[in-house]
Amino acid sequence: MSNVRVESFSISLDGYGAGPGQDIDHPLGVGGSELHQWFYPTKTFQSMHNEMQDDGSEEDETGVDNDFAARGFNNIGAWIMGRNMFGPVRGPWGDTDWKGWWGENPPYHVPVYVLTHYERSSIEMEGGTTFHFVTGGIHEALERAREAANEKDVRIGGGPDTIRQYLRAGLIDELHIAVAPVILGNGERLFKGVNLKEAGYRCVQFTASENATHVVLRRQ
Repeated sequence: MSNVRVESFSISLDGYGAGPGQDIDHPLGVGGSELHQWFYPTKTFQSMHNEMQDDGSEEDETGVDNDFAARGFNNIGAWIMGRNMFGPVRGPWGDTDWKGWWGENPPYHVPVYVLTHYERSSIEMEGGTTFHFVTGGIHEALERAREAANEKDVRIGGGPDTIRQYLRAGLIDELHIAVAPVILGNGERLFKGVNLKEAGYRCVQFTASENATHVVLRRQ
């Protein structure tokens, strides 16, 4: 059976996976973008972003940080994300034309299952990404994602609450957490109310770069 993975999820030194006040101007919360300063310069991110295509610049990093960024896309057949990660729209979808943060060609290139309480028709994007909106909860989303992944792995994209739900249900096999040298002081804690040790997780890799400490946890 395919694995369920969390990849490249950044937290602060004080444990926050997002800052406070998430909205369209602050999609990661106030100060949340600081958590991902290890990720933005990588060749993986640069090649993902339409406005920041790789032009051979030496600024595109290919070291430890890029190795971890790139592994997050290896053997991924489907994604699951919470509604906050998809966009800032709250309540019923109504007539919104919001299609995500990434424009017409998102970097996923596989089916993406968005957890929501409100029905919405699937949205087919360029590059192989289709957003499906799931109202039946985390188990239904995982069942559909596994079927779509066709024996490849399923990546849980976030945010923190979505990851916590899957952790509490014992459904995540492996997590790559990037600990950024940042203190947020407030926001949404990734592991709030989760006992990783009791859940059977062990640290199997611990690697530091100049910009983050990369920790891989695996459920035994």
